[in-house]
Amino acid sequence: MLKVVVESAKGIPKKTLGIPDPIAGVIFKGEKKKTKAIDKELNPVWNEIIEFDLKGTPLDSSSFIDVVVKDYETIGKDKFIGSAKISLKELAAGQTRSLPSKNIPLINEKKQEIGATISLTIGYEPPASTVPNPNDQNMGDGQTGETAGDVVEPGAPGVSPSGQPKKMVRTTRKRQRTLANKPQDFQIRIRIIEGRQLPGNNIKPVVKVSVCGQTHRTRIRRGNNPFFDEIFFYNVNMLPSELFDESIMIRVYNAYSLRADSLMGEFKVICGVSLTGHAIMRKWLLLSDPDDSASGARGYLKVSMFIVGTGDEPPVEKREANEEQDDIESNLLLPAGVALRWATLSLKIYRAEDMPQMDDAFAQTVKNIFGGTDEKKNLVDPFLEVSFAGKKVCTKIVEKNANPEWNQLIHLDRLSRNDVIGTTNLNLTKIASSGGEIEVDTTESGVGFLPAFGPCYINLYGSPREFTGLPDPYEDLNYGKGEGVAYRGRVLIELSTQLDEKTDKKVEDIPNDDILVAQKYQRRRKYSLCAVFHSACMLQEPGEPIQFEVSIGNYGNKLDSTCKPLASTTQFSCAVFDGNQYYYLPWADSKPVVILTSFWEDISHRMDAVNIILYISDRLQSNIVSLKTALLAKVSDSRLAEIWLKLITQLIDDLSSYQLPNLEGKPNLTALDIQIKNLRDKTLASVKEAAIRMREEAVDVRATMPDIEDWLERLQQITEEPQNSMPDVIIWMLRGEKRVAYARIPANQVLYSTHSEQAIGKYCGRMQSIFMQYPMDKNKGLKIPVQLRVNMWMGLSAHEKNFNSFAEGTFSVYAEMYENQAQVFGKWGTTGLVGRHKFSDVTGKIKLKQERFMPPRSWEWEGDWLIDPERCLLTEADAGHSEFTDEVYQNETRFPGGEWKPAAEPFTDVNGEKAQKPQEIECPPGWIWEDDWNFDINRAVDEKGWEYGVTIPPDDKPRSWVAAEKMYHIHRRKRLVRPRRKISDTPTTEKKDIGDGWEYSSLIGWKFHRKERSSDTFRRRRWRRKMAPAERVGASAIFNLEGALGIDEDEKGSKKDTTKLFGANTPTVFCRFDKSFIYHLRVYVYQAKNLLPMDKDSFSDPYAHVSFLHVSKTTEIVKSSLNPTWDQTLIFDDIEIYGDPQSIAHNPPSVVLEVYDNDQVGKDEPMGRCTCPPVVKLNPATQLTPKLLWYPITMKGRNAGEMLVAAELLLKDKANDVNLPLVPPRRSENLYMVPQGIRPVVQLTAVEILTWGLRNMKAYQLAAVSSPSLIVECGGQTVQTAIIKNIKKNPNFPGSLLFLKVLLPKDEIYTPPIVLKVIDHRPFGRKPVVGQCTINSLEEFRCNPYISTTEVAMSAKVAMMASAPRDVVIDMGDRMPSPSKQEEDTVDWWSKFYASINEHEKCGPYLQKGYDTLTVFNTELEAVPEFRGLTDFCTTFKLQRGKIEDEEEDPSVVGEFKGSFRVYPLSDDPNVSDPPRQFRELPESCPQECLVRIHIIRCLDLQPKDNNGMCDPYIKIALGKKIIDDRDHYKPNTLNPEFGR
Repeated sequence: MLKVVVESAKGIPKKTLGIPDPIAGVIFKGEKKKTKAIDKELNPVWNEIIEFDLKGTPLDSSSFIDVVVKDYETIGKDKFIGSAKISLKELAAGQTRSLPSKNIPLINEKKQEIGATISLTIGYEPPASTVPNPNDQNMGDGQTGETAGDVVEPGAPGVSPSGQPKKMVRTTRKRQRTLANKPQDFQIRIRIIEGRQLPGNNIKPVVKVSVCGQTHRTRIRRGNNPFFDEIFFYNVNMLPSELFDESIMIRVYNAYSLRADSLMGEFKVICGVSLTGHAIMRKWLLLSDPDDSASGARGYLKVSMFIVGTGDEPPVEKREANEEQDDIESNLLLPAGVALRWATLSLKIYRAEDMPQMDDAFAQTVKNIFGGTDEKKNLVDPFLEVSFAGKKVCTKIVEKNANPEWNQLIHLDRLSRNDVIGTTNLNLTKIASSGGEIEVDTTESGVGFLPAFGPCYINLYGSPREFTGLPDPYEDLNYGKGEGVAYRGRVLIELSTQLDEKTDKKVEDIPNDDILVAQKYQRRRKYSLCAVFHSACMLQEPGEPIQFEVSIGNYGNKLDSTCKPLASTTQFSCAVFDGNQYYYLPWADSKPVVILTSFWEDISHRMDAVNIILYISDRLQSNIVSLKTALLAKVSDSRLAEIWLKLITQLIDDLSSYQLPNLEGKPNLTALDIQIKNLRDKTLASVKEAAIRMREEAVDVRATMPDIEDWLERLQQITEEPQNSMPDVIIWMLRGEKRVAYARIPANQVLYSTHSEQAIGKYCGRMQSIFMQYPMDKNKGLKIPVQLRVNMWMGLSAHEKNFNSFAEGTFSVYAEMYENQAQVFGKWGTTGLVGRHKFSDVTGKIKLKQERFMPPRSWEWEGDWLIDPERCLLTEADAGHSEFTDEVYQNETRFPGGEWKPAAEPFTDVNGEKAQKPQEIECPPGWIWEDDWNFDINRAVDEKGWEYGVTIPPDDKPRSWVAAEKMYHIHRRKRLVRPRRKISDTPTTEKKDIGDGWEYSSLIGWKFHRKERSSDTFRRRRWRRKMAPAERVGASAIFNLEGALGIDEDEKGSKKDTTKLFGANTPTVFCRFDKSFIYHLRVYVYQAKNLLPMDKDSFSDPYAHVSFLHVSKTTEIVKSSLNPTWDQTLIFDDIEIYGDPQSIAHNPPSVVLEVYDNDQVGKDEPMGRCTCPPVVKLNPATQLTPKLLWYPITMKGRNAGEMLVAAELLLKDKANDVNLPLVPPRRSENLYMVPQGIRPVVQLTAVEILTWGLRNMKAYQLAAVSSPSLIVECGGQTVQTAIIKNIKKNPNFPGSLLFLKVLLPKDEIYTPPIVLKVIDHRPFGRKPVVGQCTINSLEEFRCNPYISTTEVAMSAKVAMMASAPRDVVIDMGDRMPSPSKQEEDTVDWWSKFYASINEHEKCGPYLQKGYDTLTVFNTELEAVPEFRGLTDFCTTFKLQRGKIEDEEEDPSVVGEFKGSFRVYPLSDDPNVSDPPRQFRELPESCPQECLVRIHIIRCLDLQPKDNNGMCDPYIKIALGKKIIDDRDHYKPNTLNPEFGR
């Protein structure tokens, strides 16, 4: 019985005339009952009871009632006011007997709320006879459902292990009572969605589903987490009780494996389980091994399965919003007979440290008002939340403490800690192992182990630590989405697993003994980190001065005042234009150095092991690359075998000679360390065995590639170190005060080790190039903020002495301060310094005095205070350029609507700083003017070159500029430019006379210049005093610089922001290089292929910026091509690089090529970048020519084509330039070609093109393609076909043969692709490209022209016969006796058909007569080898459309081209006649009359369309324009019609 008490409604809206008379109706399963109407009331109270008799059937969880409120009308229909739908799921589940539903909003027909609400109470009396609902019995055992009498009792698979009921499906009521006794039609639908964590490396999973003897399989996917999303339908007609005993078998196979389709895992479910009102919707199935059910999980598969009977509504699938983090365990089905063991994961959480301040700074100021001290910065109330398998547990909250101690024990099942401070995930696969990955003898103890971890710190990363009341734009990073860009503290935890014991308490305190044990894991050692910045280049936009900050943990972070101040930031310096495209920082011979000391646990045994394995796998990887290149370049077999042997031998040697560190007696040893060491040793041993075996047995190099790549993957898998408690080193680039870009470097890469040479980090004491990235970059690294070259060394302070052997150059340490003066009435002095001190730091804000500087401990002064002006200002902006453009902005202002007058500062630079008048700017010596001053019109300006803007206070200059003048504009400016050119090399090396070291500025701003100008009002100069270490010698002394220089005492009293104090007077450290070397660089840019189309016409106009350290040049632009051939040598003369040439030779800076698409309109778009290491020759006479190689171009982390480049870097002798290679040939004055010997060897080649026709061309810009022609491009040559007059009448080209003579490289590795473009000839001379196709490999079309061409001719002849049936005689053979009359009844075509498919009882006496039978194929004809995929003498090429808006999509196919190619070499001798043409005998290409016979015999397993589970099929055939619609001969009520037509 279902009782609904309709209580009252509120807020019914008024009518246009008068007040409504509300009446309420309740509808349940189509039965409708009403209350009485209440006259003229907006808040009616009914209080009526409405009852529904359920006739003994229980509610199911999809039941609901509809409540409708109407306005009662005496005459005519009641007017609808609003309705509400209330789900009865909670009642059906049996948790409660009554469901009060108060203030439910009513909604109108458009599903909008109308503002009214209704209140009711629903009571439910379940019928006595019902089976207890599956939710009441949470049976954990895995028995399957029994068919007991007429009611099927749902067994445990109806309930997923976490206790959530499966979503119910509404089925017809009849079947819920008893099962029908006659066969019925059912359809089983199974949707395979995705797999996760399938076992194995490099697998290709495929899923096979078998139901009732029918089997379907999915497409083959790759990887351990494949996504299938395919639906299978199975139609059956049988007794429901029989169906309930049928099972659904889902098996996952590995299609890649050599053993015939090796089974990876399976899942079996009885239909009855999923049928009794249950559908399985988007559940994870646990796959198990059929032969060994105790082996546990073999991966997971997500599926939906349901059975619909006739007339049933199929249930709807809901996609949860957070499918990605879809928690498998909380939504899992177990197979029958797989016993799950209880595993309790105990997580001991001891303490955390370095939690960032989370409460707002506002609270801080309030505390200061009430007399709190400034030191308490720890406004954070941390607690830790851990979630696993849908369970969440929290620790207690420790208030106002940045280093909380929780000391609590949590029992649960898998962890990821999630709060706004930071998120980290412990991946269960990293801290546990099933042992199945390694095939070892079973006699040894297995290598599997249960999850274990720690005690060890876990680091949290998140958004940068700047706390304001505003929402944090990088908030997502704290939730673990995207790569965290800053360190946000760490947590000390320990995890262990016990099997077969249950604990009731979720959270308890850790006993004291355990806390003491964990103490020893917290022992700290002192680490020193030194980073020398060698260059910062490829800055995209100039602007405020730039500095870099290096931090590890909180050490070195400028914003953090809890650690000692360190020299962790470089000096500010201004960027200089490189004359072509980028900016760089002019550090010249004094490279900035940053030094950090920090304290961490000593985990060197973990880092050493990781570094050794990385060393082995890096060597293997580089060898694999060279082997693949050799395969591409088709080198001789002997050479290939040599490269392959070197790879195998080196791998075996590496694995034999480099042992992982022994763990005996190491500090901080945990259980997981021992397990991982065991796993690694076994893996290394098994790879080594496999390699030795392969060296002895292998015969084909290509066949071994997958195995070798598999070894690499296995080695890379064991390089992951879960217990890495040392935070990453983070480098930030600050522009002014703003954090712009960051780079994260794992500490193990720069860590020094005493264990062995290989255990030293890959970049420890070695130069590395880093592309920094913007935090949460939407464009995924489309633009590089800056490219850094840094040399970092990090080691225990105990090993500091070893730093000396790595250090290049000499380190010098200075204290510095600035003397400031202002000009008042023509005199320089200190009187006009508003808000500045006489002596200050570089920002001018902090007051300093000479006497008050104290050197840090164990350092002392060397010499006195000296005037030492900034180096940056000595390199002029035009340094290193042969052409340069001077720019000045002319500014004017007015009152709104008034006349334009020169501004207060009539001439400024781009940042609005005061500049000289154009007339005053002189041409420097050694340069000449190319032109007069002109205004720049290639910008958003009007015809006079002005751009207009409005100033919004507090700014003093507009933020943005527009080109059109409006009345309200009060500012305008124009950019004046004047180009100049270098004529003679004036020696710039001698430093300009320092004078008295003053730098001048018009305002107290950033831009200082050296020459005094009339407009200057402020000047400053830098004083420095050198310091020297007192006791120790060698570079490592710099690590003793901890702490600031002594601070002036009375300053301490006044409350100062600590960061300001600490940033100011840390000593500055430089690394001086007394000697620079001059290098000469040549970059050979030959071509690129498969670039992304950027323009709408599906092409791009590519050019490349080539950048090397602080110089860059640009190639020419190649118009509309995705496979441009630049064939250009870029020569960079006289590049000055500091440092030892040997180290440059070992580790040269890369040449970076950024490809751009040149646009007539708007800004050039980036198309990706590639890097290429140059070949370094320290002695230019060595005979070593660089080889052109393909380097991948990446854009937004995806592949965007390839580029064929090479580069060589030559050390120049100061004395003579004779040894330089010859200047390559020129194409024009400044364009050099790629010289012989480097460029590919070309051969005159013939390309014959058979262009047959176009098919299925899609419309372009809403108009159908009507008269297309085809352009074929190859190697810079193009040829075009005749135009198809009318594609509707004849889609073939009028003349079908084209011939191209091109110079193609002999090496297949260099050959350019063939590009096909289809253009449509439209009215008004428009010829848009409507489709294109790129054919990358010409290999399959190469042929020898002198071999007889019968095969081609034959296939053409066959095609001729097929296409032109004139008179055809078919020889019927004489075996067919004329059948006598009475036999005609028994022998007909059907007999022949049944005889062919072996249904003998239906074919009568056909076989005894010995007639022919038909061949029946079980697959499509395309799959039968004899039919060659139904190809003819043409190949079909898919055509695609141009620029893809959203890169995710596959480019759409817009048509097909039918044709073929033949490629063969021609003789270079003009007298030799060309070989015979390949395509000769061709069928006619005009339309032919054809007779097409189609026999449609029968259909199998069609989809039911009607409510009775059947359908009424008929045939409809379309071929070209002819359509046959055979609707009259439909077959009623069948899913397997026999048409026989």
